[in-house]
Amino acid sequence: MRPGEAVMKLTRMGFRFRLESEAVKFRFEGGPPADSAMVSLLLALLRQHKDEVRYFLRSYCPRCGGVVSCPDYERRPMCLACDWAELTEIYPALRTRH
Repeated sequence: MRPGEAVMKLTRMGFRFRLESEAVKFRFEGGPPADSAMVSLLLALLRQHKDEVRYFLRSYCPRCGGVVSCPDYERRPMCLACDWAELTEIYPALRTRH
């Protein structure tokens, strides 16, 4: 399993991740009961691949767990899932259907 997949799996279990400078921070916010053995394995994987986890979290949406983002005019990353309505106001061409 790749580190990004581990982050997404832990997110589905109720964990939330963020970057503070170069430090990876996480907390459990509830959700379905987590399998403690699986959580331990996934967290160990993240500790072994810190650089990859930091790279992944730079484009990761902490609200929905998605990984596709687009910058706004101020170069802030916006999630294509969570911020779709606002992004289509900024970039009307996103509404185009093929």
